Amino acid sequence: MAGNITFDEGRYNQLINIMTDMEYKLLHNATASDTNPLDADFTLQPGTQKWQAAINLVAKGKTFGGSVAQQNELIRQAIVKFRNALEAARDVFKETDDLAQYDISRFVAEFPDFNAGGGFSGPQGGPH
Repeated sequence: MAGNITFDEGRYNQLINIMTDMEYKLLHNATASDTNPLDADFTLQPGTQKWQAAINLVAKGKTFGGSVAQQNELIRQAIVKFRNALEAARDVFKETDDLAQYDISRFVAEFPDFNAGGGFSGPQGGPH
């Protein structure tokens, strides 16, 4: 074995800060625009359209904008959930001498937001 897997608090804090920054950008910048926000009010053509193809294009633009806004919100919520899990688990990483020896099933039981994909099984956390 090469040695213990240890906790690097500086890098851990960097990860938390990156997640916080991503969440902020999704909340404040992703759909923000001075002229045409990318949300359910997204307009591909100004004014009232009379031509059916243009009417369809405007409707599809609104659907697209709404879909982008919805996906951004889902991603933002997942980022917040993961960032909060990182914050909650900080003490485990500080208290453990060797992360490779830490019981993954105990960790996932205490911090279920880290196991969103369900990729762990068994008492030692072997992959499926």
